[in-house]
Formats: sequence, C-alpha cells, structure tokens
Amino acid sequence: MDKVEKQRPVVLMVDDDEKLLAAVRRTLSVCFEFVTHTDGQAALDWLAQNRERTDLIIADLVMPDLDGISFLKQSARMAPSIHRVLLSGNVSNLSLREAINQAMVTRVLAKPISVADLKESIDRILNADMDVKKAPSGPSALMVNNAIDRADFHTVLQPRFRASDLGLCGAEVLCRMPSLEKEFGIDEIFESCQDNPVINRLGSQLMAIMVDQAPRYSALLGDQANLAVNLAAFSLKTPQFFELILRFYEKMRMRGVHVTFEIPERQLLSNDLEMLANATRLRERGIGLLIDDFGSGNNSLDLLRHEVFAGIKLDRDLVRGIMTDFLDDAFVEWIAQVCSKMGLSISAKGIENAKIAEKLQLYGITELQGFHLGTPVPLELWEETAMASLQASG
Repeated sequence: MDKVEKQRPVVLMVDDDEKLLAAVRRTLSVCFEFVTHTDGQAALDWLAQNRERTDLIIADLVMPDLDGISFLKQSARMAPSIHRVLLSGNVSNLSLREAINQAMVTRVLAKPISVADLKESIDRILNADMDVKKAPSGPSALMVNNAIDRADFHTVLQPRFRASDLGLCGAEVLCRMPSLEKEFGIDEIFESCQDNPVINRLGSQLMAIMVDQAPRYSALLGDQANLAVNLAAFSLKTPQFFELILRFYEKMRMRGVHVTFEIPERQLLSNDLEMLANATRLRERGIGLLIDDFGSGNNSLDLLRHEVFAGIKLDRDLVRGIMTDFLDDAFVEWIAQVCSKMGLSISAKGIENAKIAEKLQLYGITELQGFHLGTPVPLELWEETAMASLQASG
C-alpha cells in the first residue's frame, strides 16, 4: 500500500528582496509550500482566500507599499490563529511593542538571515506546542452604526495646555460611546470603522454637535476657544465629506471657535496622493491638520517631507518612554528640534506626571495634554466647575 504523502506546511512570505524569496523557494520547497509576494496587498488578498490552509506568515518590516507591522496587523484580524513572524534589520522598541501587542507577532527575526537559519526558526515555531495569542473578537462597523442609530455617543473635552507656562490654550473634543466601551477600548472602536463609510456618519454627527455647542465653547474658553478634533483619513479623501469639513470650519470660525484636525499616523501613507492633495487644500485655506500618534508608525519623517501638516502630536507610548528608554528620549528631543526648524507645532499627550512635563518643556514641546494636567470631562461639568470657581473668586 502506498504511503500517503505528508502535506507540507504552507508558509506565506512577504519581502521586497526577490533574491531572498527565490533562494527560499529553491532551497526549502521540499520542506514547506512557500507562497511568496513582494506586494503586501496582494499577499493579503491571497490570505483572504487561503487562510484555512496557511500555517505561518512571515513579513519584512520595510516594504514599498505596506510596512510589515501594518501588514501583520491586518493579517492578524483576518487570520488570528496563524503564527506571525517579523523580519527586521533594525526595529525600535516602539515598533517592537506595536508588533507584539497589536500585530501579535510570534517572533522577530533579525536580518540579514540565512536560508538555513530561517528553516530552523520555522521548524521551531511550527513544532513548538505554544498557544498563539489570538486576536479577541472585536467591535465592528455595524456595531458603531447601531450605536449612532441609538444616539449612544456623546462628546467630552480634554483641556490642552501651553508647555511654556502650563496655561490653558484650548481643548480636544473626544467622542465617547458608553455601551460599546463596556466591552472594547475606544481606539479599538474607531479602528474597526476607520475605512468604512460609517466613520463619515459619525464624524458628521459630531460636527453637528460641535456647531450647536460652539457658543458655549466660546463662552467657556474665551480667547482660548481653540478646539482639536479627530479626523479619519478615509473621511479626508471622501469628496462630500471634505466639503463638509470646509463648511464646518467656517461655521465654527463665525461662532468664535478655531478648529484644528488630527489624523492618526497609522492611517497616513506618505505616497497617498489623494490624501496629500486634500491636506494641501486644507493648508491653503489656513486649516490646521496635525499628525496624531506621531512616532507610532514607520513613515513619520516621510510624512513631514510633504510639508502639508501644521504640526504633530507625539504618541503617548513614545512620551511615556522618554523617562526609561534612551532611544525614545533621543527621538523626542531630536524631532522637537526638527519641528522647530520647520515651523511646526509639536504637542505631547499622555502626560502622567510632573517629571515628564518638565522634561518636555526643556525639549521645546509647544503643548501638553494628559491626565496629570486635566482629564476629559463633559462640557456641562466643565461649565459647572468654571461657574463655581467664578462665584468663589467673586
């Protein structure tokens, strides 16, 4: 009786090094069924059709169209039970934390790597009896849409402070979704719909609320009625929503409130011509657009080279790291100098204690935000506090 041939494990490998991919296919095809791609999106399309038979995913950190961590994060959502490996020649602690916590990488392998070492690593990963960290079932765009239908959302204001003297200089308008936040983090909720039309629906609802409340913002903050609000890259690139942004900005300005917009770095690609064109249109109209969570991705500096952004807001993990991590500390000090030379504002969020604030003041950060300085509160509560303070002083 003929023996049944043992099925080879299927390994999806994404790397822009054609020579490495060719060597891997040539040398290891006896042991593994290698599916190789140089294009991250093409690899995701393949994975969507073959996730059930895939045993391992390997991705290079630096790729021309989609960086390795972003690719692995998307593959984790698509196929959470499959082992994931990141190839990197030089990965920062920040990127490493993102790879482990968000892309749920099983292992990071240093490049350059020989084919023999790669085979040994694959064997160890596939043969080890380890529990793969699975992505939890997360929120969905449908859940967010249903929450909007129920009007199950509201806004809160987080105060912003000048770094020079810690004086109040404005606030950030944040969205809260109470029912969904019982199960999921607010960042998870927004990420689940960041590329879905529902994010436009949520954005338009929040803008309507802000227009209605604009006189109260102006009365509360006076000359410091400077508000920041988050914006999705998807929304910026939607023509109808872009026009809504322009009308919203003018309505707020006419009511005595100045608005700037923030887009998370993870949603921005330095070669996204549509995004850059609309960002340029905003800049030409004097509308400030900031890169939020700056330093959390792998294209931070490339984005600044386009000179379409008014400033940056440092990622909270990066800010927290300045007290314990030499590389994070050096990067923040250096990028503050770069922004100063380019005439860009540089904000820092996640200020947890006075020592962090004092260090950032020395580096020339222009604005600070965090629980140590002021927590997000509903507009009504801020008004009550301001009235009580006024009565006490009068």
